[in-house]
Amino acid sequence: DTPNGEWTEGPLRRSLDAVRTPGAISRRDVLRRGLGLAATLSAAPLVAACGPATAPAARATVTTAAVAKPTATPLPPPETTAIRLTASPCCSPLMAAERYLREEGFTDVQISDAGAVAALTGGKADMGQVFAPIIVSALDAGKSIVGLLGIHPGCVEVWASPSVATLKDLGGRTVVVRSKSVDDLTYSYLVMALKQAGVDPANVHFVVQPDADLTKAFLDGKSDALTLLTTAAFAFHSNAANKGRRVFDQAMDAPWSALDCCILTTTPQWLRANPIAAKRAARAVLRAADALPADRADAAKLATDKGLFGGAKNVELVRGAANMVSLDWRKLDAATSVRFHAELLSAIGLAKMAPDAAVSKGIEGKLLSELRTELARP
Repeated sequence: DTPNGEWTEGPLRRSLDAVRTPGAISRRDVLRRGLGLAATLSAAPLVAACGPATAPAARATVTTAAVAKPTATPLPPPETTAIRLTASPCCSPLMAAERYLREEGFTDVQISDAGAVAALTGGKADMGQVFAPIIVSALDAGKSIVGLLGIHPGCVEVWASPSVATLKDLGGRTVVVRSKSVDDLTYSYLVMALKQAGVDPANVHFVVQPDADLTKAFLDGKSDALTLLTTAAFAFHSNAANKGRRVFDQAMDAPWSALDCCILTTTPQWLRANPIAAKRAARAVLRAADALPADRADAAKLATDKGLFGGAKNVELVRGAANMVSLDWRKLDAATSVRFHAELLSAIGLAKMAPDAAVSKGIEGKLLSELRTELARP
């Protein structure tokens, strides 16, 4: 845990202990206990940015979430009573935030699954969940965004063919990708993981096929590795054709497991105009995180019942993705995470901005510091 946002060693060398919420269900536990999956359904609407995925369907057993205690810290009313947020399938606190947002004074609450950076910079959202490397990429492109605080570590997995035992064994192998862009997370997360593991990505033979079905290429033996995120990662566990092995697990492997993957982000303009609303909205999201049980079935149902992530037919996929990550946000630090990702991206030539500049321009750390103090553990 590095609450001041600094590393005592370079992030390419340091290994941190994994951070897990006590009692949280890991993705292995979810699969072991079973969600009663039976019939195949398509997850394409959920994972447009993460690659194709399918998974068996099931009826969720809806659990009752704990109730986060209201904070006693007084604040003036928000400058605006309308708030628009975007979420991804792994971010259950945003899915479940509406009741807490209303308690914080917002009367018009809209939660969508739109792409966060485009929605924020296009004036169609006020806050959204943004992956750490995408924050670096957006800043590199001159986009006006600012991260406020992290929510959870990541749910990225890399699977490899049976003859590949570790990430280090991917040197000299062939991997099919759609592009070699930082914004293509199935590529950028893989090359960051390789670099952090001590593998020069230049030693991997990347074959660019813009219209490739990455999962099919892997299952057909045409690609030696497959990178999956959120619902796609969860769905792949139950794919009967999967004969590979998992060689990277962001939720479990240090140092990734102790870093923010998803960061609550806004624009500097909205933050300046609405500082009280920003704090109240962030507080609502963190209160939702504290209230959620290990099984986030309720949050998944709330979101899919509203038509998010492909709607009710995909509730089990969203539930599975949400259950993959811990929500101990107090042990995470957005500045540390952005610096770590910026250093890796710079080292592999996918980012121009220096890590310190990415942090100073892209992270406002005051809010996280205040909320750590104000929100006692429930």
